[in-house]
Amino acid sequence: MGMNVLIVDDSKETRREIVQALRKDKSLESFFEASNGLEALRIISDEKVDLILTDLIMPKMDGFKLIETMRKDERFHDIPVVLLTIRSNLEDRVKGLALGAWDFLVKPVHPVELNARVKAMLRLKALQDKLKTRVRQLERLSIIDELTGLYNKKYLIEFLRREINRSKRFGFMLSCIMMDVDHFKKINDSHGHLRGDRVLKDIGELVGDAIRSYDFAARYGGDEFTLVLPQQNHSHGAQDLANRICKAIEKHSFGKGASNRSLRVTVSMGMVTLAPENAHGYEMFLERADQALYKAKSLGRNRIVVA
Repeated sequence: MGMNVLIVDDSKETRREIVQALRKDKSLESFFEASNGLEALRIISDEKVDLILTDLIMPKMDGFKLIETMRKDERFHDIPVVLLTIRSNLEDRVKGLALGAWDFLVKPVHPVELNARVKAMLRLKALQDKLKTRVRQLERLSIIDELTGLYNKKYLIEFLRREINRSKRFGFMLSCIMMDVDHFKKINDSHGHLRGDRVLKDIGELVGDAIRSYDFAARYGGDEFTLVLPQQNHSHGAQDLANRICKAIEKHSFGKGASNRSLRVTVSMGMVTLAPENAHGYEMFLERADQALYKAKSLGRNRIVVA
């Protein structure tokens, strides 16, 4: 995809000259124009902009104020800004760079130098974007269970600690559900570990589809899953969700294996809902949910037990 450049200058003629000079670069796809910082902010709010070339002295909002406003908004942090001005004193250069400008050019800028600087800025922007994408990927890998697509146990502990503290601070109840697959060892022994992995992957998708956007689901380990449901004023909402998940898994066809038969799977669940004053730590919370799960299995599995 081509790159988009925004030229901000109160002189229409200056904007036209810059666009003409940059059109020779085939990697640039679109050019946006603004006569001041306020117009520029409106454009970057609505359009994808990869680089901004801005004058310093403009009516309504100058270049300094434009950069300062952009750096306060996370949406615009990573857009490179190059300052263009006839004022070349050291104070302006230092102030512009201190506010977050990437480069500084004195007008009138020779077209050859302008193109070279723009290419350099866009190369840096591309490298920055690639690095940020890689960092996000690594962050995701550190908290996501690769097989199920749910969160992992390490992040579960971090999330649960935070939600317990929020529960105490804001006075809402918190529910925790521990769930595991009934007779999962038999599935692995009879149908193979690859088929067992497919079952866990499908369950991860079913759970992910069932929970609300602010609920939390993790693979606790093996065939065991944990759900954390914040802002429950009572346990009925958590119980309704647990019932829906149980039914969805029981009705789901887990694909055909070597026997050409679909697997039918059930799960057992243990659930606990605590008022803020009774939430004394994530270990106790998980332990009570796990005890309820153990009871569900001892009573014959394929059921939900509320602690």
